[in-house]
Amino acid sequence: MKCDVIIPIYKAPEWVKLCVYALFINTDPKLLGKVYLINDCDDYLTTNCLKNLKSKYGSKVVIKQNSRNLGFIKTVNRGLELSTAEYVLLLNSDCLLAKNSIAKLIQHLENDSEIGLICPLASNAANLTIPIPEGWNYTGIDALLEKHFSGLSFDACTIVGNCLMITRKCLEKVGYLDESYGTGYGEETDYQFKAMAKGFTAKVAIDTYVFHKAEASFGTSKEKQARLQKNRNLFFSRWGEQYKAELAKYKQNDPVKYVQLHLPKNAWQPKVKTLFYIDGIVQNAGGVHVVIDIVNYLTIRGESINILFNLKYPYQENILFTPVSANNINVIKFEQIISTVWKTAFAARSMADSQNANLLSFIQGYESYFENGTKYGAVELSYKLSNSLFTISKYLQRELKETFNQDSKVIHNGINYDLIHQNKTTLNNTPIITIIMRGTAMKGDWLLIDIVKKLDNLNMPLHINLISIDSSILLPQVSKNINIKPLYGPQSRNTIYQLLQQSDFYIDASLSEGFGLTALEAMAAGCIPIVSDSLGVNEYIKNNENGIIIKEVNNSTAYVQKLKKLLSDPQLAQKFIKNALTTAKDYDFDQIINQYSEYFNHPALHPASTDFPEAEESIIKSMQDERSTHARNIAMFNIAKKITPRPIKKLSIKIAGKIYNYVNK
Repeated sequence: MKCDVIIPIYKAPEWVKLCVYALFINTDPKLLGKVYLINDCDDYLTTNCLKNLKSKYGSKVVIKQNSRNLGFIKTVNRGLELSTAEYVLLLNSDCLLAKNSIAKLIQHLENDSEIGLICPLASNAANLTIPIPEGWNYTGIDALLEKHFSGLSFDACTIVGNCLMITRKCLEKVGYLDESYGTGYGEETDYQFKAMAKGFTAKVAIDTYVFHKAEASFGTSKEKQARLQKNRNLFFSRWGEQYKAELAKYKQNDPVKYVQLHLPKNAWQPKVKTLFYIDGIVQNAGGVHVVIDIVNYLTIRGESINILFNLKYPYQENILFTPVSANNINVIKFEQIISTVWKTAFAARSMADSQNANLLSFIQGYESYFENGTKYGAVELSYKLSNSLFTISKYLQRELKETFNQDSKVIHNGINYDLIHQNKTTLNNTPIITIIMRGTAMKGDWLLIDIVKKLDNLNMPLHINLISIDSSILLPQVSKNINIKPLYGPQSRNTIYQLLQQSDFYIDASLSEGFGLTALEAMAAGCIPIVSDSLGVNEYIKNNENGIIIKEVNNSTAYVQKLKKLLSDPQLAQKFIKNALTTAKDYDFDQIINQYSEYFNHPALHPASTDFPEAEESIIKSMQDERSTHARNIAMFNIAKKITPRPIKKLSIKIAGKIYNYVNK
């Protein structure tokens, strides 16, 4: 009894990676047949990601590349032609399975031989949608539905194709998807009615729930809307009367309404084991990305976890849960709360005490230097409030112990290896350098500009990708030998990954990095890092083996000389690239996440300090009062947001995001 899985792919590789990860980690290997990843595009980032997934998961994964863009239906049919298993799951690349999703769907089919096709409920699935409420993640909802509705299924009015299981018997009698529906939309419902005409039933399993992003590949263009209407007309010309009859029955037996009516009243009270507390969800904050990645991965694994936030700005990356506004802290119950920067520890301590919970502190940088050290004492005090500290590097662990006498657990940062890694061996004919200017002197922006100017003096052709958070920056004048490609504002991680994959060198002149994640990502892309001795990078960069560490951190000439040496010695550069790729593999986030899971389930706890001198008590009270004032301001902001016209609202959010980035440098 095996189930093949067909995943049609059109770009959106960040979703493909998560989709495949969720599939393998949540499915019994004995049930899983072949996984057909059928690529309907020639996007490099996507194609490269599929190669990495094949390498990771082995023979179960079959990669097929369409020679041209065939569209969704023909791509799925290609997979159906390849499949031989007793059951076949059609799975969108932006749809993530929960624990035993496949096993539960198969069980429904085993219990009733008349079922030809079945789908679960989802976070976004037309008439089968249950949105993810505040404080919940998708695997938590799946567990809730399984607990209360195990084994229950309902007749489908319109089956949903984002996660659709079909029996071999049904496929043999009905055939494949109808290509009259062009590139897609409506074809799964047409297939359902054809199957019903041949005596099969179509069901919705209400004990199974999946995450579906929707629009990850195709967007919401006018072209799509026109295609939808055309396909809708085609469907109703064939099945109009039958559909009306099914709809009438469905309204009397709606599975979503059934769930809503039969769950206990307090079922949607959010309760988690672990709650991260972050100041703002914002694109231009590496620490925020790390926290959201941790919560996403642990969500996929079925762990009880979420995020509490003060402010939320436009964020371009994946989120598989609905975070909780700090104004609504009273609606969620938790066992442990994690502060993510020193200033969140004070309010988090108060929140923890109110629920008899523990406070953990996540240290991602040497926080004592924040705001030029003006908050040094408050930073030190924040650590005393915690029941346990964990950090991302041995450098930070050492500083916490030697400076503040605080023990901590080290869990290294991880990288999205499947998305970034490429098998690179040589430099480009015209060397490409990527530089990121992050809008603060402590990150060495002035030094980076100095380096660009001195690179120009080498009088050799170079291409420089220069990412700058500050769009008002005045770039230096350079000769025709240097081609500078400026990119302004926070960039998506996919954009940065693509730039690193194109590049030969990544230069970073930061004066302090808790870990220096981008340098490690550069190594995974086959890009040689030339970075300052900012301490955290020593976790993975071995000087003159897999990268260059500049000891004279403020000597711009030293960076240029090291790069010049590598350019003049291709064999040495090849050695660096090979070693860098080997090192980066050990930091695959798929493996690192196991350490977070272990720590959150078994943290090394100690009693937090409770006896403070009067001066420190005053600091604690002032920081907690500041949070209360902040909360009131947020509440007023949210009210204003509701009544403000949309164009003004979008502009205000953009400006607020820039201000947030500036004050949190």
